[in-house]
Order: sequence, then C-alpha cells, then structure tokens
Amino acid sequence: MYSDQMIKEFIKRIFAITVPVTLQNLLGSSRNLVDTMMIGTLGVVQVAAVGAAGKPFFVMLITIFGITNGAGILISQYWGKRDADGVAKNVLVTIIISISISTILVLIINIFSLQIVGFSSSDESVIKYGSEYLRIISTNLILQSVIISLNVGLRSTGQVKKCTLVSLIGVTSNIVINYILIFGKLGFDPLGLRGAALGTLYSCIIETFLIVIITLFYNNKFRISISKFINIITMEDFKKVLDVSIPLAINSFAWAGGTYVYFMIYGRIGSEELAIMTMLEPLSSIMISFFSGLATGTGILLGHSLGVREYDKVWREANYAIIFGVVLGVFVFTSVFLFRDIFLGFFTSLPPSTLSMARFVYLFIMLKVFFMSYNIVVVVGILRSGGDTKYVMFIDMFCQWAVGIPLCFIAAFILHLPLHWVALFAATEEFAKLFLSTKRLKSKKWIRTLIS
Repeated sequence: MYSDQMIKEFIKRIFAITVPVTLQNLLGSSRNLVDTMMIGTLGVVQVAAVGAAGKPFFVMLITIFGITNGAGILISQYWGKRDADGVAKNVLVTIIISISISTILVLIINIFSLQIVGFSSSDESVIKYGSEYLRIISTNLILQSVIISLNVGLRSTGQVKKCTLVSLIGVTSNIVINYILIFGKLGFDPLGLRGAALGTLYSCIIETFLIVIITLFYNNKFRISISKFINIITMEDFKKVLDVSIPLAINSFAWAGGTYVYFMIYGRIGSEELAIMTMLEPLSSIMISFFSGLATGTGILLGHSLGVREYDKVWREANYAIIFGVVLGVFVFTSVFLFRDIFLGFFTSLPPSTLSMARFVYLFIMLKVFFMSYNIVVVVGILRSGGDTKYVMFIDMFCQWAVGIPLCFIAAFILHLPLHWVALFAATEEFAKLFLSTKRLKSKKWIRTLIS
C-alpha cells in the first residue's frame, strides 16, 4: 500500500523533528530526576515535600502548555503554507494570553501555598517545606509562559535544534546551581530544599533570556515585531487561538489535576508512599519524553500537510507514527526494566522498607507507561493535529476521572491494597484510553484544516 520511498521520506522528516524534541524533553525530565536524587539525600520528608508542592505546580504549568499547544496547532498549519506573518502574530498572541493566565496563578500560589500543599499531605513538616518550595518556584510559571510560547513557534517552523540547545544550557545550569545551593559548595551555605527551589528559579531565568535572544536575533523563519503586530492584532486573532486552546487548556488542567489527585491519594496513604511516587515520577517522565517527542514531531508534520490539504498523506503518515510509537514503547520498556537496580541504587540513603516497596511499584508504573506509548502518539500527536481538541478532552477526562481515579481510590481506601496494586488500578486509565482513541482515529473525523 505504501512505497518504500514514502516510508524513507517519512522517517527522514520525523527524525529531523523528533530527535531534537525528544532530547529536549529528556533534558527536562533529567533535570527533575537529578533534582530528586539530590533532594533524596536530605530525607523522606524533603522528597515528599517536593512531591506535595511539585504536583500542584505541575497542574498549573500543564495548563499553560495546553494554551500554547493549542496555538501550536494553528502555527503548524500556517507554516505549512509558509505564512510567516501568521506564525509570528499567533506566537505573540500566545505569549500575551499565557502570561496573563500565569500571573493570576502565581498570585494564587503565594496567597494559598499552605492550603495547596496541605491537600497532598497532613504531615506538618511536609507542608512547611513544601509550601516554601512552592512559593519560590511559582515565578517560573511566568517565565515558562515565554519559554514555551517561543518554543512552539521555533519547533513548528523546524528550528528544533535551537530549542534543544537552550534546554541543554538550562538543565546544565539548573543541576550546577542546585548542587551548589543544596549542599553549600563554593563558599555558599547549604540551603537544602530551599536551595533546590532557588536553583530551579535561577536556571529558568537563564533559559528565558536565551530563548528570547535566539528568537529575536537568530531566527530566520519568522520575525516577532511588537511595533508591527500590536496594532493589527484583533480580537478575532485571540478568539481563533482560544477556540483551539481553551479545550486543550481545560483538558490539560483536568488531566494534570487528575495526576494531582493520584498524588493526594498516595500522600494520604502515608509519607513513605508519597516519597516513593515522587522518587519514581522523574523516571516515568523520562520514559514519556520519548513518546512525547514522537507525538510532537507527528503533530507538526501532520499540521504542515493539513495546512495544504494533503489528506491522504496525513492518514498515511499517522499510521507510520503509530508503528514507530509501539516499537519505541517496547524498546523503552525493556531498557528501563534492565536498569531498575541501577536506578534504585541512587536512593540508598532511604530506609530499606521504602526501597523494597519501590521495587514493586516500579514494575507497575513501567507497564502503565508502555500503554502510553500508543496513546500519546494517537491522542497528542494525531488527533490534536487536526484540532480535534474537544474529543481529546473527552477521552482524557473520562478515562482519568471516571475510570482511573475512582478505581485508585477504591484500591487505596476501601480495599486497602498495597501501593503497587494501587498504582496498577491507576493504570486502568490508559487501558480505557487505548480503545477510545483507536475508535476516533479510525473515524478520520480529526482530519481537518483550521486555517483559510
């Protein structure tokens, strides 16, 4: 049905985008992993505090991602027909919207930090450490609004290597600054968890500065000129972005909120359980980074084809991407399984009972992520590329809030099962999503062009 030449051409194009994007995602996940390892030397309470503070922050950050990813759908289609002004104008609109929302979220965090962290834990020490950590990193939301918006513009126009370079510098600076501030190196006093929060903030400032400089002075695909676009941006431009982005933002908020509920459940089981899930979360993120990179690359390529209405090509390349995703899932699952003991060996300072429990949970989390290899490519990469954001919102919200969370709650508080079984019940969300996403994929209702 498909010629070897078509497959080779797809591989060449998808690799050109996916490899740098995946590397960028891996860098971000590695930052969290290294942070967790360093904080893990401080004790169970500190690890749990990062989990209790990190999840609500993640909910808010993912909401910003939803706004920018919605705009990214439009930007990819504009670039498909090489409309550079359309790209630049939508990037600017996205920055305005996302900064406005993130500023409100920062105010909420700084007023209600104790209450927010208190949802995840009843341990006073965890709440104390977690609320301070959350207040410090809250400013990152505004900075990330700029970073993510500009990343979307650069990625959608094929400039992914520039984004990866900025991420590499940001991650490196984060690790170095965190190490210095947490443990008190180079003459600094050891600040512990506070040092980790400050290191994250300072590295984000560096990353924001670099991405702005690159976009303004080293970007040969589109030009962001406030003086040029500020007078021609209309409410219709905002409406067009919001029409696509609001369902994605709601979807992202609800999904991230669901992950927060999972952590609330783990935290209410006990601080040890919360520490384990916090410890394993970065590893899960690293695995997901591979699939998210492929999904991002798929969405950009399909968006380009949708922009010029090459619908047969869209369907063909969607099927290629699914095959790639499943193969990648097998590879990542096997690799992470083989490195289980090495990974857990970094947390020898934690009690033996904690590490023993973590070994079981590790396996069930890997199983969940394996199913995500298919779901992420189909839902995030394929269905979203045509602006099918309302159905994507339904899939994510139904599978998480009507399937995964209720079963996880039952397993934890009614059946009183061990943590690894609770984690498996949470994974039912992905099993349900597989069936619903496949049905929508086959309907082809997602194949749509959104721009004129």
